[in-house]
Amino acid sequence: MQKFILPLFLLLALWHCTGRRNIQDYYFPIQDLRSGKVYAYVSTGADTTEREYWYCKSFVRDSGVFLALTKYNRQFVIEQIVREKIVENGVLARDYFLYQPDTSSGTVRQVATNLEANNTFPFSVSDSMGVFLFSLHFKPLEDSATTIYLIRNRRFKGDGPDFHFQGKKYPTIVLGLEELIGNDKEGAAEIEGDGEEVFAKGLGLVSYRRSFAEGKIQYAFRLEEIFGMEELERRSRR
Repeated sequence: MQKFILPLFLLLALWHCTGRRNIQDYYFPIQDLRSGKVYAYVSTGADTTEREYWYCKSFVRDSGVFLALTKYNRQFVIEQIVREKIVENGVLARDYFLYQPDTSSGTVRQVATNLEANNTFPFSVSDSMGVFLFSLHFKPLEDSATTIYLIRNRRFKGDGPDFHFQGKKYPTIVLGLEELIGNDKEGAAEIEGDGEEVFAKGLGLVSYRRSFAEGKIQYAFRLEEIFGMEELERRSRR
């Protein structure tokens, strides 16, 4: 009987390993972002003039490898900064800052958030049953007595259609989203939403969509260009 114990154990271990898939190459290309690049996204929704610009820059510290994502809106006004750490089994958010307009000064001010679950992107997945949790809460500038919270579940949904970009074709994967945004001051008023994120191998995030309040609020964006920060500065001056 003992002769069969070790082979059976090895078979189970092999099944467990082969049942998972490594999708690390589908996240942003960390090594290529040392000098920083801007990902320009265009709206595919009702307002096709809407734009988003994400400045992505990776850097190395004694404590590990990190990626900073700075998001600008169509008017080139900063909206958020996320700092992520690249670990063995995925990407974890370390800092998450929002920027809100300050009507009294006519500027934008930073709002720090409290991260409760910081899973951003998994490197090892199996099927859609696995859930990767991200959640945070913050107090908006206009009402420090209010707490806004976000709960986001990501699920791996498998391969997506090829993404065509600058004359090349890239394989993709799809992550499904389930989201909940709440306001504890309004008796825990909550809005549910869903969506998808599409990541292309060697590029990173190439498209995403969100839908809230049973489709009453919708938006979607698709990668249009990648260029340097100098070009973003030139466009903002223009």
